[in-house]
Amino acid sequence: MRFAIQFSAIVLTATFAPAFGFQSTTTPLSLPSAANRFRPQQQQQLQKPKQLSQSWLSSPQLPPSRLFASSSSTPPIKTNDEVKDPTTLISAQDSTTQQLSFLAIGSGIFLGSIAFLNLYDTLEVILPPSIFAPFYTILPCVLSGAFIAAGIAHFALEDTFTAFVPPKGSWGGLWQVPSPGSNQLGLTYEQYHSFWSGIAEVFVGSWLLIATLLPGVLPLTLITYGSCEDPLIFSATTIPAAGMYFLTACVTPANIYMYTHNPLVPRIPALPYPVGHAARGVLQCALLAVFCKLTIHSLQ
Repeated sequence: MRFAIQFSAIVLTATFAPAFGFQSTTTPLSLPSAANRFRPQQQQQLQKPKQLSQSWLSSPQLPPSRLFASSSSTPPIKTNDEVKDPTTLISAQDSTTQQLSFLAIGSGIFLGSIAFLNLYDTLEVILPPSIFAPFYTILPCVLSGAFIAAGIAHFALEDTFTAFVPPKGSWGGLWQVPSPGSNQLGLTYEQYHSFWSGIAEVFVGSWLLIATLLPGVLPLTLITYGSCEDPLIFSATTIPAAGMYFLTACVTPANIYMYTHNPLVPRIPALPYPVGHAARGVLQCALLAVFCKLTIHSLQ
């Protein structure tokens, strides 16, 4: 169990750490004062009041964060107003509240996955091997198929899955995941992260599916690591199972974003708020625990 907790903590830390902009906030964010705006050299702005107003509306200046510095503001997001008043969402609160809420929800999902892992371990002990065996033989195939289908849908239903991507600067400036090369590829921030995650889902899902059904087909079937007396054995499913865990951890912020911002997603009905989002969070915990247990089991 200690190994499972350490494995989960390392992967989640590696996943979320680059997203956090740890910058100094000693210099406050200053807006132009009324006196400065009425100086003679800026009279041209006064002659176009409508354009000035539209500029301020299209690029709203958010208050500075007390925990993390934000270099950009998030664009307006269309929300499911019929299921939740947008003014009561976490995304409508101050920056500090948004940041702490994200960290609290993320920590809750991590702890929930550990609880599910303990549940799976208990079931494996009390259930007959013949009943629990499908956990290692059938469940990986089912989940692999689901990931492959979801990865393809990232491209077939592009606008649906780009709506899941948290915009840069979300949660009061906390979310600062980069998109290197997106300009050269001609992709938006949302397309970039939707496309790479879709490709990863198809690749890792196919890898785990083949490794589970035909473990001898892949060239990488067995790796030993460590001393000869107590080696750590990597079987055919170790790397793809760990990859599924890492990928699930990477897309977890998208599920948190759906709860905190409640965006409008094309072709997908709005989930009941907050029960539907709570169920999604429980499912995320269960998935993380499944892939963690598959990885650990493949090492034995």
